[in-house]
Amino acid sequence: MQESAFRSLAIGLLLLAIGSLRGEDATSAKKVQDFKIEGVALWECQCPAYGCPCQRNGRPTHGTCHGSDFAHISKGHYGGVRLDGLNLAMVGNLVDANSDRLFATLYLDDKATEEQRDALTRIVEYINGAYVALADQPPVPFNRVKRVPIEFVESADRTHYSLEMPSILQEKIVLKRDKSGEPLFTMTAMDLWSNTVHNADNLKFEYHDPDVAKSWDHSGNYANLKYFTVTKQMYADQKMLGQHGDMSGKWTPKQLEIIHDEGLKEK
Repeated sequence: MQESAFRSLAIGLLLLAIGSLRGEDATSAKKVQDFKIEGVALWECQCPAYGCPCQRNGRPTHGTCHGSDFAHISKGHYGGVRLDGLNLAMVGNLVDANSDRLFATLYLDDKATEEQRDALTRIVEYINGAYVALADQPPVPFNRVKRVPIEFVESADRTHYSLEMPSILQEKIVLKRDKSGEPLFTMTAMDLWSNTVHNADNLKFEYHDPDVAKSWDHSGNYANLKYFTVTKQMYADQKMLGQHGDMSGKWTPKQLEIIHDEGLKEK
């Protein structure tokens, strides 16, 4: 009886945690401590290379958007918790006009302590909810949270990037640069981590996780990279383009206001 009660309690707590990741009250400032994180983020999905409509307030080319949103935190904190050197990734159908088809798994770095995993979860929970709240769209539901080894490598010249979760996810991206060393293809975009992304070459995007019964190979399709700084205040002040999207295929008035305020390019 006692063992059964403990098992029921554990299941209840797990369901509660997953429920909170669905964005319920995710934007409540009272529940989320101040945070600031800096690093490198990679995005890969099933859209055509260099042609992802979702980045510019459109709908996914295929209806669904089987993608991976990865972030390496070079420096950061959540309240008093340091997050330097940690990784996380969200993999699933991350963008869809049909919200019933959305799903994702949240993967957290196995090097993180329990306190750090909680901090990463709360940051993702907050961003995920705030990103779509103003657009009156439901956040991506995280069906599972997994602690896994995540290996991220950035070449010395910052052109080659790789990500590996053994037996689950493999990614390889090449960022082309011009003669001055600047990223060659930069555009204003809707993104969790930045309002600007650098389109890149997707050499590999293979995903296979039997625990969630999902598998695909979208190597050669769309990829981008960004060097980001994200704070809680940026989302609280509604300064992210993704907070104001409507999938109309053109920038909304509020998005245009942000673009002009930040001196970004409309096209």
